[in-house]
Amino acid sequence: MDQLIDVKELSSPPPSQAVASTNCIRRCCCGGDDCGRGVNLEHRRIHNDIVMEVLHRLPAKSLTRFKCVSKLWNSIISDSGFMKAHPSNSDGLLITFTDIDATSQPGQPVERFLRVFSDRTLHHQASVSLTEYSITQTINGLVCLYVNTDNLIFLCNIFTHDILKLPSPRFDTRRAKYYFGYDLINDLYKLLKISSERVHDVYPCEILTLGIDSSWRIIPPATLDLKTQSICIDGVLYWGRNSHPKYMVVSFDLMMEEFRVKPIPDYMTETNQWNRFHVIELGGKLALAQVEACLFYDGKLILWEFDDDQLGEMEMWTKHIVELPTELREQGCRFPVGSLPMGELLLADYRIKSPMTVFSYDRAKGKFEKFLTAEFPSSLALVCKEVPRLQITYHKVARLHHIIKRGNSVSSLVPLSDPLHI
Repeated sequence: MDQLIDVKELSSPPPSQAVASTNCIRRCCCGGDDCGRGVNLEHRRIHNDIVMEVLHRLPAKSLTRFKCVSKLWNSIISDSGFMKAHPSNSDGLLITFTDIDATSQPGQPVERFLRVFSDRTLHHQASVSLTEYSITQTINGLVCLYVNTDNLIFLCNIFTHDILKLPSPRFDTRRAKYYFGYDLINDLYKLLKISSERVHDVYPCEILTLGIDSSWRIIPPATLDLKTQSICIDGVLYWGRNSHPKYMVVSFDLMMEEFRVKPIPDYMTETNQWNRFHVIELGGKLALAQVEACLFYDGKLILWEFDDDQLGEMEMWTKHIVELPTELREQGCRFPVGSLPMGELLLADYRIKSPMTVFSYDRAKGKFEKFLTAEFPSSLALVCKEVPRLQITYHKVARLHHIIKRGNSVSSLVPLSDPLHI
């Protein structure tokens, strides 16, 4: 394993501005802590203000590297106020999809992370080699990478390019899957490990609360083999089971740390026994999107919204039939790929092409709008023309320093772009 993440392009200012910023650093404080030698205190204070302004304009990768310049610079960059104000820590949308590497490992699968900036431009944040690492869902810019054969687990910040080495589980990890979630009520991130090997008709489980637990805790096992990726909605992990005839949604409450099974509407299985569905978030609630309906039902999108405030299984699911405009059907933008904080549904085409077009749908107004039309970064050599699942998620940027300082974490923090020598 030579490198954890291959960072192709970072969200950065124009090249001329970045060069000017770096040159300004060299001129003003090339001597680090000794930059004030021979200069009065007032001039030194001015220089520090200039340094802060320059650092604010640099990309996250440069900031990580410049922490080593001096104690002063490390203090400025690590300051919570500075990090909060830095552009790399602003909330926003993240596009993720699986591609084929055309450069360092030709022909190998790679996970792409692209950030959508306020001006609706796309910036390549990072790429993860899926031949070296397995990957969890991304939450608030954080994602877990793991290598079962080496018993290694890392928490990565896609935006700031930091990596946190997490404690290894107690039991064998050669055949296990990890699922990442966020307990909104207690403001805690948790990592769930489920063994893929059945023991006495169950699948052993362990859990780690980041920043609190110094070691993994054993919890009651899962009764089903969960093969798909999870999605975290309002403090609960969800998995969709598409195997006929056992269609269902499995959930794991991160606060209570217990599994539950939710039967899906009978209509979905009665009408078509091979009908697949995707588990999605819709306005902060669990919803199911019928994939086959997107393909074969003329211009219709069928959604099932779950409401846990109602009583009785027959009343839990509400069906929504959305008529897609001709423009969306012609452009292939008929698949739900995410949602916005106010509940608008995002639709796009799984066929990757540039420019990328995304539409939003406001259920309350019954209105479609073109949300995004953007070119992929020129440095990103896309290979796949069609991806199995494209996702667009909204993130409130989290910081690993905050997680480390919460409690008894025995993890270590190193730059994400550095070779993996921990």
